[in-house]
Amino acid sequence: MADPVMVEGLIPVPQAEVALLLECGYLYMEMQKPREAEEIFNGVAALVPSSEVPLLCLGNLFFSLGRFDRALKFHQEALKKSPESALAQAHVGESLLFMKKRAEGKAALEKAAGMAPEGSDAAAFANSLLDALAAGVI
Repeated sequence: MADPVMVEGLIPVPQAEVALLLECGYLYMEMQKPREAEEIFNGVAALVPSSEVPLLCLGNLFFSLGRFDRALKFHQEALKKSPESALAQAHVGESLLFMKKRAEGKAALEKAAGMAPEGSDAAAFANSLLDALAAGVI
């Protein structure tokens, strides 16, 4: 059996365990328990401070609660941690759109679409939001 892929943080943690913790946070979100989800995502962020992923999860949590300004803060923190992350850039754009900052949101989404490899989830996400904006849905 191959050795597990480790995520370097405060202590080395198997990647599968980090993923499981994040999935638990999303499960709490689905169960309408945002406080518990926030605690898990904050815990993972502390455990692996070099990763932008828990910050994206926190942003998504607050986005789901309609707290777009707080979501933007976490998505911008994720982007600072990983400036090459097209997904973080797309989430910044999404938050801006829902804050009624359409021009800024569109620019962020166009940047994300340009950063993302063609056919990637991040590109699809950014392009879907751009299409929705162009169609007047958002």
